[in-house]
Amino acid sequence: MSDDGRTETGEQSHTPEQDKLLIEWLEIMQPRLARFEDFLTPREVVTDYTRDSLVSLEQLIIDRWPDRHVFAQEQDTDFTDGATRYIGETYLRIGGGGWFVNHDPSFLYSGRLCILLDVEMPVPISPLNLITTMLSRRTGNVLTRIWDGQTKKIAELRAANPGWEPKREPFPGAIPISRSSSAFTPSVR
Repeated sequence: MSDDGRTETGEQSHTPEQDKLLIEWLEIMQPRLARFEDFLTPREVVTDYTRDSLVSLEQLIIDRWPDRHVFAQEQDTDFTDGATRYIGETYLRIGGGGWFVNHDPSFLYSGRLCILLDVEMPVPISPLNLITTMLSRRTGNVLTRIWDGQTKKIAELRAANPGWEPKREPFPGAIPISRSSSAFTPSVR
């Protein structure tokens, strides 16, 4: 390992504490999702992990915060955590893959929970960044545009490779950094 914390392959190393935090976050996924669905969202918000549920959630978020700056000041981390989990898990149900956190400072979403779908040339998706994008754009279609693009990509992969299905990472759903390093090209460089 070099002095800057990189391995021989150039990847940023993770501390055991960082890995442990991700695993702990993933281990409580189901109870936290249940709390979000049952107690933190109004009854009229659909929470069935479908495209329509993303429409419903995005409208709730747009109605709740006037802009991303007010959202950044939000003290209700319970809702933010639940929305992050829900958005990520909704995409993972259609595209397989898993959760990861990359702590490399040059990574675009450094230190943020991200998902990586099981598709060719996957692009990291940060649900928290999607929330701020929704609040900046206020179009009501940020989440569904990603859903539509990924379902199209998956349909193309199925057509090109009969029998192929996206695979979900086994519990607890963390993607090993070494396996997904090619997806870390988006950076702040």
